[in-house]
Amino acid sequence: MIKFLRSHTGLLYITFGNILGAAITGCFWLILALIQPVEEYGKTSHIVSLASLASSFALLGLNTTVLTFIPKGFQKINIQANQLILISGFIASVLAALYDWLLGFFVIGMTFWMMSTYELLGKKSYKHYAIVNVGARAIQIVLSLFLYYFLGIPGIVLGFSISFLVFAYQYYLSMKNFTFDFSELKDKMKFSLHVYSFNLSNALLMYFDKIIIAPLFGYAILGYYQLGFQFLLFLGMIPISLFQYLVPEEATGKKKTKLRILGLVLSIVLAFLLYLFSPYIVNNFFPQYIKSIDSIRIMSMGLMPLSITYLINSEFLANGKTRGVIGGAILYQTLQLSLIYYLGFRFETTGLSLAVVFALTGQALFLFAYKRYIR
Repeated sequence: MIKFLRSHTGLLYITFGNILGAAITGCFWLILALIQPVEEYGKTSHIVSLASLASSFALLGLNTTVLTFIPKGFQKINIQANQLILISGFIASVLAALYDWLLGFFVIGMTFWMMSTYELLGKKSYKHYAIVNVGARAIQIVLSLFLYYFLGIPGIVLGFSISFLVFAYQYYLSMKNFTFDFSELKDKMKFSLHVYSFNLSNALLMYFDKIIIAPLFGYAILGYYQLGFQFLLFLGMIPISLFQYLVPEEATGKKKTKLRILGLVLSIVLAFLLYLFSPYIVNNFFPQYIKSIDSIRIMSMGLMPLSITYLINSEFLANGKTRGVIGGAILYQTLQLSLIYYLGFRFETTGLSLAVVFALTGQALFLFAYKRYIR
């Protein structure tokens, strides 16, 4: 075991950064659940999700492109990608500011920060990545809670914005090398657009549901749903960490089969534990969210298809095979949107949670079948 851990120190740094960062973010949302009424909690989730989704659109898949091609020797691709992000990020921030001017700072900050973290992963600066990830999350929770006391929900948005902007310094360092040369990036735009669909499917998984649930079902239903979803996101850091580690590692020809199996087994165990202990957690710590128990238990079942999706997509991206990625992303988006509407009106919070699990399962099955087909 010690030998195994030593040979995967990069994964340990990524996992540590992601798990600790997710724990901090999870604590933030759980603290909000304690101090905010259910409807205000739902409204906060709605606003943050709107800004986060706008940032995901602005990234254009270039964060994953940088992650994939820096290890292959394309040393200027991060600078060229950051040049394009400056334009798309500005456009997205202006559009978000039309809804609320503070969201413009949130969007530009998150976009720059995301490019910074993926550049560090592509360069295999795993320790630096962990610091940037955890640092941004830690500053955010302190600032958001402090400013919420004085400003309410706008204070939370301001806390996010400041933390992202402060820890996006890797992006700022690249700006001095901007020449508006896109020679390396130009040949990779097809790849970027394909992975863009995958990134957007992940963004839709994390954010879009909160945007459409609020007007369709109200902030109270969204509040109950959001608590269950936070547990899925926290445990989902395991497959996400594997994805971020496997893409740059396997892009250079290294196979990590045992690590893939270990990650899948760990996800299954964690899903079982969450299903088993979620009633105890809610009854003892969040009694006002009793209606979230079924949502949490259902969401736990989505961890296995989520893990399969990330593991297969990491293999596709490392080998430059993006057709399966885009196909799975389109299928997920289609299933999620249709099932949220149909199951949400029939079963409310339970139906919304089932929509997530069914969409993830459909995507995982498609990717598994496609992988066998192209062999």
